[in-house]
Amino acid sequence: MFGRVCFAAGVFATVASFSAPAQQADVIHYWTSGGESRAIAVFAHEYEKRGGKWLDDPAVGPQAENSLAMNRIAGGNPPTAMQWQTGDPTRELAEQGLLANVDWLAKAGDWKQNLPPLMLEKATVDGHVYSAPVDIHGTNWMFYSTKVFRQTGLQPPKTWDEFFAEAPKLQAAGYIPLAFGANAQQESWLFMSLLAGTGGSDLYRAVSIDHDPKAAASAGVEATFKVMARLRQYVDAGSPNRKWNDTLALVETNKAALMIVGDWAKGDFSAANLTLDKDYGCELAPGSGDSYIMAFDAFVFPKTDKPDQIQAQHKLAELVMDPAVQVEFTRYKGSIPALLNANIGVLDRCAKQAQQVMAKGPSHQLLNFLLAFTPDSYGQYIDLLGQYWANPEMTAADATKKFAAIVATAGN
Repeated sequence: MFGRVCFAAGVFATVASFSAPAQQADVIHYWTSGGESRAIAVFAHEYEKRGGKWLDDPAVGPQAENSLAMNRIAGGNPPTAMQWQTGDPTRELAEQGLLANVDWLAKAGDWKQNLPPLMLEKATVDGHVYSAPVDIHGTNWMFYSTKVFRQTGLQPPKTWDEFFAEAPKLQAAGYIPLAFGANAQQESWLFMSLLAGTGGSDLYRAVSIDHDPKAAASAGVEATFKVMARLRQYVDAGSPNRKWNDTLALVETNKAALMIVGDWAKGDFSAANLTLDKDYGCELAPGSGDSYIMAFDAFVFPKTDKPDQIQAQHKLAELVMDPAVQVEFTRYKGSIPALLNANIGVLDRCAKQAQQVMAKGPSHQLLNFLLAFTPDSYGQYIDLLGQYWANPEMTAADATKKFAAIVATAGN
C-alpha cells in the first residue's frame, strides 16, 4: 500500500491509497520552511494532476540532503530527482556517470533562448545538460521597514553615499541603520552587493566570471572593502553569528531600517503577516539597480535503468520546466522563474523589477560567488570576509591583495 501526497495549510500529509502508484516520483530536497513547503507542494500537486504519485523526502539543510542522496545512490536505490546545486556539485556527479542528462528537454524548450546564458552554462557538462533550473533568486536585495523611513522622514537609500548620510540620523532616532548578522552567509551577500553597487557590473563580471586577478586588485575592489569597513559602526551589538532570519526580524519589528538579503526574505515577511509596500519595501541594493546577482534552484535526475523511473523522471522534468508551473512555484518561493519567457504578471513588483533587470541581457546577469568560484576558492573568500569584518586593523588594501590572490585560482 502506497501513500499519496496531499497539501493542506502549507504542509504535506500522507493519505492512504489502495492502488499501486503510477510513475512514482521520489524527490529529495531541503525546502522545509513554511514558504518553501508551500512552494514544493506546487510541484507535488501538479505531478499528481498529471497522473503520477509524489513521494516527498525532505532533509534538513543542504548537507543532510547531500548525505541522504549519496547514500541512496551508493546503495543502489537512487531517488527519482533531487534538489542540487548547479556548477561543480552537478559536474562531479555527471563526470562520475551518476546523472541522466536532459538534453531532450533543453532542446524542446529552447533553453538556449529562454534561460540566462550563465545558468545554462552551469547546467552543462561536456556538452550535455544535466540539471533543470526551476527558479532564480537574487541576492542583492535591500528590504526595509516602511515605518522606520516614514517616521524619520527619510527615503530608502539609492546609493551607499546616501546611506552614510542617513545612518547617523537613523541612529539618533533610535533605530539600527543596517540589520546585519556577522556570519559567512550574510558577509558574502553584503560584499557581493557592495561590489556590484560600488565597483559596477563590469568589474563584478571580471572578478566572478573571468577570474581576473588584476580586476580583483583594482581600486574598485579596494573601494568596496572600504565601504564594508564603514558599515561596521552602523550595526548593533548582537550582530556576531546571528542567523539571517533573526537579523531580518529586526526589520520586521521596525527595530532596524534595512537589510541586504536575498528575495527569499519575502517568505519570512509573509509568514509574519506583513504586506509589501505597507509594512516593508524592496529595492535592489544601493548602486546595484542595473544588475541581478543570481543564485539558482535546480533538480538533477540520477541515472537509472528502470523504465518506470525513467518515465517518472521525464514527467517530472517536463513539469518543473513548465513556465506556468514555475510562476506558481515562485509565488511562494520569493524568486522568479528560471525561464525568462514565463508570464509573471501575477507576481509582486519585486519579482517584476527582477525580471526587468534580467531582460536587459547577459551583461546585467551576475553570478553569486558560490556558483562562480571553485569550492576551495569560495571557502578562502568566505574566510577572508570573516577576518576582515572582525578585524578593523586589517586595511582595505591588505584585504584587496588577499582577495586578488584568491580570485586568481577561483576558476581552476
